[in-house]
Amino acid sequence: MNKIFVGCCLALVIIGILRMERTTKETVNVYGWYGIISNEILKDFEKDTGIKVIYDVYDNNDSLEAKLLATNSGYDVVFPSFIPYAARQCAMGVYTKLNNTLIPNLKNTQGAITEKFQKAGGDTTRMVPMFWGTIGIAYDEEAVKTIFPEAKEVTYDMLLQPENIKKLSRYGVSFPEEYIDIFPQTAVFLNLLDDGSFKTPEKIKEYVKHFRKIRKYIKKFSSTTLIKDLLSGEVIVAIGCSDNAWRAIQSAKKVNKKIKYVIPKGYATLWIDCIGIPEKAPHKENAHKFVNYLLRPEVAAKLTNNTGILVNIPEAHKYFDKEFVNDMQVCPRDNEMLSEMIMGNPSRNSDDIRTDKMATRAWSQIRMNDFDYLGE
Repeated sequence: MNKIFVGCCLALVIIGILRMERTTKETVNVYGWYGIISNEILKDFEKDTGIKVIYDVYDNNDSLEAKLLATNSGYDVVFPSFIPYAARQCAMGVYTKLNNTLIPNLKNTQGAITEKFQKAGGDTTRMVPMFWGTIGIAYDEEAVKTIFPEAKEVTYDMLLQPENIKKLSRYGVSFPEEYIDIFPQTAVFLNLLDDGSFKTPEKIKEYVKHFRKIRKYIKKFSSTTLIKDLLSGEVIVAIGCSDNAWRAIQSAKKVNKKIKYVIPKGYATLWIDCIGIPEKAPHKENAHKFVNYLLRPEVAAKLTNNTGILVNIPEAHKYFDKEFVNDMQVCPRDNEMLSEMIMGNPSRNSDDIRTDKMATRAWSQIRMNDFDYLGE
């Protein structure tokens, strides 16, 4: 009897272990931006594959990087911004090499955005350039017309020329939180983009000198409150991301307000967010399946329709909401236009890192209106 009892206990233990292993195997731990992937998409993936998604959210790249570098995070799929985060993390060996045979839908990402990603040094063997958008100008069209009645649209000449931004300032102007979203346009405005680079110590000093002239006319610096600021009337012009602008446009219609978004020719800047599988991911096979699922055109289109964030999958365009895809400023698709867009290069050496720090420090001091600290 004792032998039978022991045998039964052993069998139960083995069954329990096997169940635990199966449960662990049929899980994928995802760490993503808040609101970027809807519950509908996650549930559909679970139904399609039988793999349960455990989804945690973050609201900035620094939180993601801290978890990836400090510990074995336990995450299988993450979504870092390319510059400077994903580029830096790839160089540090944070991400595993992708098994392309497990992601056949990678073929769907071929096009102008992937080409720009690779040209800037993006590693497509470890990262998928998935999400992208532009930095442009969102504004209350009627309010701006009262100040510049002859203007067809808002331009960077209005925002960077002291006498023009002064006129707008009494109604509120918002600039972005990070230097990467305004220094490239400033370089174009000051004719400093001669060598294709907007980030050198000499150029940063010129930006500081220029912002000394216009800083008092900037009401706030925010990349996250664009929608609220424009709808409430706190500002009438805001530099920001195309996806936030699109959501502001849609929200404004509900209150009979007209918000417009433009990416002035010659000033368009581009950002890319990636998908990566951490080197220490506990469920790499499931991670590959999750990535492959997101790269389906019809699934990727849902991501865009829900958020306004563009996906690097040309075939998804036919599934975009008609109103969205018809707005060529929010959803640019012309390859010539895309090829001309400005995108920074990742830091490649110690000099680049020092320049990054200088640019970050300069913009921080501009925001705080502390020009004495920077000097000339």
